[in-house]
Amino acid sequence: MSNPGPQEGRAHSPLRQLQSRRLRILFTYTLSFFENICELLYPWAIGAAVNGLIAGDAKWIWPLIILWIVHVIIGLARQLYDTRLFSRLNADMSVRAVELQRAGGVSVGRISARVEMIEELIVFLEEDFPLILSAAVNLLGALLFLFLYDGLSGVVFLGLFIPIALINFATGRRAYETNKLLNSEWERQVNAINDRRKRRWRLHFGRMAKWRIRLSDLNAISWSSAQLLVMIAAVFILLRSTSLPGIQAGDILAMLAYAFIIEQRVDEIPGIVQQSGRLADIIRRIKSPRPEQRSS
Repeated sequence: MSNPGPQEGRAHSPLRQLQSRRLRILFTYTLSFFENICELLYPWAIGAAVNGLIAGDAKWIWPLIILWIVHVIIGLARQLYDTRLFSRLNADMSVRAVELQRAGGVSVGRISARVEMIEELIVFLEEDFPLILSAAVNLLGALLFLFLYDGLSGVVFLGLFIPIALINFATGRRAYETNKLLNSEWERQVNAINDRRKRRWRLHFGRMAKWRIRLSDLNAISWSSAQLLVMIAAVFILLRSTSLPGIQAGDILAMLAYAFIIEQRVDEIPGIVQQSGRLADIIRRIKSPRPEQRSS
């Protein structure tokens, strides 16, 4: 079978399946966006309800009830829709990948690994990208609400992002190179298993373990550094909010809730950075109909 030319390869690329479904993918991300807006409004709604109930005004519980119902409806629609969308996309992309890479002379072992990588790409689109969207919406939204409650508290948390960004940039570059090594070893897995030498098995799985440990260590460094910074800022929020004149109990509760929303999202940043780098390398391999050259 002859190898496909550049134009033919691009025409049959598995990534074309993503382009043809871009509007449907955008729709499910739009639903996810509005889910995040609902989640972001919960601390405000709970704080308002607490202040209202303490003041003897029960009507302020209705915004919380309405928000909850809207959130459930949007979440149900999104879950039903995106499961069907991404499951069918995974099947179509896998068929195209096998067709293209077999024509390009890629070994069965590498094709098998790349089909698994397509599944990982789909998981990223279905689960990880909405997590990135959620992190962005919640971080920016929580910062905005903190500024509205108390400007100094907002400034303190905004200042956290400079060291956190620098730390994740440094570890993210190392994680990308490590993921390239891990993916290359993954593509050699079928050949390693087919080899009758036990030494080859130990070498292959030992390398896989080595790269995964390195990725975990990089993630741990980023996570622990960020947690220490957020802890300092959260203690400041606690001391600051309880000393503000005329502050109400519901407002203190909301400020602390937004501080912990930021903490939770910062906690997810190292994993997002690593997974994004891994995805970039996976896309490069899926697009290429040629065998990956063994690195020295």
